[in-house]
Amino acid sequence: MKRLASRIGARLSRFRAETSGNVAIEALILLPLLFWAYLAMFSYFDMLRQQSLNQKASFTLADMLSRETLEINDQYVTNAHDLFKSMIRSDSSTAMRISVLKWNAPSNRFDVMWSEARGPATAMNAGQANGMTAKLPLMPSGEEVILVETWTTYAIPFKIGMDDFEMNTFTFVRPRFTSQLKWENTDV
Repeated sequence: MKRLASRIGARLSRFRAETSGNVAIEALILLPLLFWAYLAMFSYFDMLRQQSLNQKASFTLADMLSRETLEINDQYVTNAHDLFKSMIRSDSSTAMRISVLKWNAPSNRFDVMWSEARGPATAMNAGQANGMTAKLPLMPSGEEVILVETWTTYAIPFKIGMDDFEMNTFTFVRPRFTSQLKWENTDV
């Protein structure tokens, strides 16, 4: 029995001192972790790239609307939504809402002059406008602001522990060359 114990002890001692297979074992442990980290970095970078495209497209639409001197209509808003979709280069679902808000200082609220939406979004109502007062700029009474909101569903390219989610932008701008952006065939 002592001989068996000493032989087992000697083999365990040799096994512990042996280092010839360590690299293969370490690679077996670390390669999946490195592969996951690479996919996570790619997914994170792609998410930031998509958010940047969304913001740039939203700024472009807001700037385009701020320079408009003529009345706009349904076709204009539909084309703006199509432009947004082509600028963000994404096949995922998108929504867009364009609203013109006027600050009413005596009643301390925003009045919705008009609002149009494309995609699954809905037109803005007075309650929604006044719910975002903290996000909108301080303005003198009677001043108008054009608000462009967009929503895009971001599909993560590799499932690394995150689910698909919605990216949104919130861009406001004053009309540049006129005092207001008018909707076709209305007095507003």
